[in-house]
Amino acid sequence: MTTVVLPPRAQWHDRLMLRIAVWSQTMPLALTASIVGVMECVLNLWQALKQRDLTARTLERRQIWIDQSKEANTGQPRVAVVTGGNTGLGFETVKALVEAGYFTVIACRTLSKGQEAIAKIEEQTGIKGQMTVLPLDLSSQESAKAFSHDFKALGYSHLDILVNNAGMMDIPFGLTKEGYEMQFGVNHLGHYTLTLGLLPLLNDAPQGRIIVLSSGAMYSSNDIRYDLLQGPKGYSRLGHYSYSKLANLLFVKALDRRLREFRLKITVNAAHPGACSTDLFRHNPMMNLLMIPARVVCRTPLVGAMTSIYLALAPGLEKVSGEYFFDQIPRTVNPIAADEKAQELLWAKSVEFTGVDLKAGNN
Repeated sequence: MTTVVLPPRAQWHDRLMLRIAVWSQTMPLALTASIVGVMECVLNLWQALKQRDLTARTLERRQIWIDQSKEANTGQPRVAVVTGGNTGLGFETVKALVEAGYFTVIACRTLSKGQEAIAKIEEQTGIKGQMTVLPLDLSSQESAKAFSHDFKALGYSHLDILVNNAGMMDIPFGLTKEGYEMQFGVNHLGHYTLTLGLLPLLNDAPQGRIIVLSSGAMYSSNDIRYDLLQGPKGYSRLGHYSYSKLANLLFVKALDRRLREFRLKITVNAAHPGACSTDLFRHNPMMNLLMIPARVVCRTPLVGAMTSIYLALAPGLEKVSGEYFFDQIPRTVNPIAADEKAQELLWAKSVEFTGVDLKAGNN
């Protein structure tokens, strides 16, 4: 795609993150992940000082994309799925999609929380009957596979947008239903299975879009220790989160290559929200306390969701795929994420762990 000239703040950010990627070869993983988090907060502070009207500018751009998406509608029903759409970034993404005219499915584990989100969005927007909630437990391969059947039961013949938004971070060690480390299982394996199950429906849309929520934490790891994904040995709360976020980027790159190979009408891109004030640290009481004063240097969920909203709604992205976006600009990834051998290893391991693959004829 066309080379974008980055503003100074973005240039500084990318140079620093690539330096951290180098440090990750010799420094403890949890330390490099912590450095990434601190630097993301410094970036937020810089942005807040330079852009005093950030909220107003955010709302203006959001409305432009919503209006452009409405104008592009040919009258055919448009449908979106957002995992974890009941809270935080996902909630803001669902709200924008609904305002743009999409029938939007909130995919979450607790149906009552999804219903509460629907009621809140209907109250805020005045738009009724444009949302539903379907059960999805990303720690269960069975649940991820069942979601496709539940979605088809709604009666829609296609899916326009899939936003893989849900995630876990900084949790005590735990295993998914199939026996894989929980953060890697939920953040990558669950979404991997969900995405491949929904590909036929995405390909039946005029132009399907997949948005995968990633993180700057992917810069803090120079590989994925696949031998440390099925037991407590070597477990690191932030380190394994970094593995999962690197996996998100490797997945986007590997899937994009297959979408082009099979000539599918689908794009896939990664979105980094930045350091946001959400409930991502809900499993760590100490971090929850620290996040109270840290909220002054954290982005609001609306600002954090802007790249997801952009990739879902903005025009001119029909042929943009396989990219990593931050602040609505394609950015330079961790070099290991751009390595085709690493991408294919991640794909092979995902097939091994889930039994799900994408081949010609099954899409």
